[in-house]
Amino acid sequence: LKNVKANVQKAGFDPTDIRHILLTHIHLDHAGGAGELVRETGANVYVHERGYKHLHDPSRLLESATRIYGELMDELWGTIVPIESEKLTALAGGETLNIGGRSFTTIYTPGHASHHLAYLLDDGTLFAGDAAGVRFAGSSIIRPALPPPEIDLDIWETSIKNMLAADPQRLMLTHYGEVTDARSHLESLNERNRLWAQTILAGMRRGEDDETLIKTIDELGTAELERDGASPDVIKRHKLTSNDAMTVMGVKRYWHKHQPERLA
Repeated sequence: LKNVKANVQKAGFDPTDIRHILLTHIHLDHAGGAGELVRETGANVYVHERGYKHLHDPSRLLESATRIYGELMDELWGTIVPIESEKLTALAGGETLNIGGRSFTTIYTPGHASHHLAYLLDDGTLFAGDAAGVRFAGSSIIRPALPPPEIDLDIWETSIKNMLAADPQRLMLTHYGEVTDARSHLESLNERNRLWAQTILAGMRRGEDDETLIKTIDELGTAELERDGASPDVIKRHKLTSNDAMTVMGVKRYWHKHQPERLA
C-alpha cells in the first residue's frame, strides 16, 4: 500500500484525493489494500459481482490465500480491511462508468479469475489486470499469469476474443506498464497460456513431482527471456511476478478440475 501511495504522489497527485477505485479482480496483489484506502480516503470501490462479498467480508478470501501463502501472509499482505457495502459497487461487465470527466466501459474477462474485469478507457486504453498476462519493459516475452485457485483456459480464450473485439489501442498491465502493440499481444496470449499448460500436463502424465515440474517451467521461462535479450534484473522480476511454483500449482489444479481425462 505504501508503494501505491508513493507512486500516486510521484504521478503528481495526492493519495488522500482518491475518490474511486476500479478493481480488475480481488486477488490480494490487486485488491489487498483497497479497504485501507477506503478507510483513509472514503473512496468508492468498483468490483465484479462475484468479488463483492469477499471485499465486504474477506474471511473466505483470506482463508484461501492462507492455504497458498501460509506463514508469509502477514509479510506479503498485511492487514486486510473489510469494505462497507455502501462503498462497494458490483459490476457484471458491459457497464459504462463516467468518472472524473472520463468514460470507462467494463468487460467481463474471466479465465485468470471468475471475478475478473477489464476497463476500456475512452481513449482506447485497456486496463487489463492479469487477463492479458505479464510483460515487463525490456522484454517482448509474455509470461502467462496462471496461479491457483481457479484458472480456466477455455473461458480465458473467450475473454481474449472479447478484449480483441473491443479494439484497444494500448494495454496497461498491472505486471507492469504500457503495451503499445495491443492486438498482436492479445493474439499471441492464448498460445502462450496453452504452451505452459501443455508443458506441465506432459510432466504430470510422466508422473513428475512438483519439484521437477517447477524446474521445467523455470528452465522454459528463463530460456525464453534469455533468447529475447532480457537483462538479469528483468528475468528476476518476471520470476517474482509470475512465480514458477504458483504456476505449477495453478495449472495442476486446472487439469485435475476441468480435464482429468487428459491425465490418463
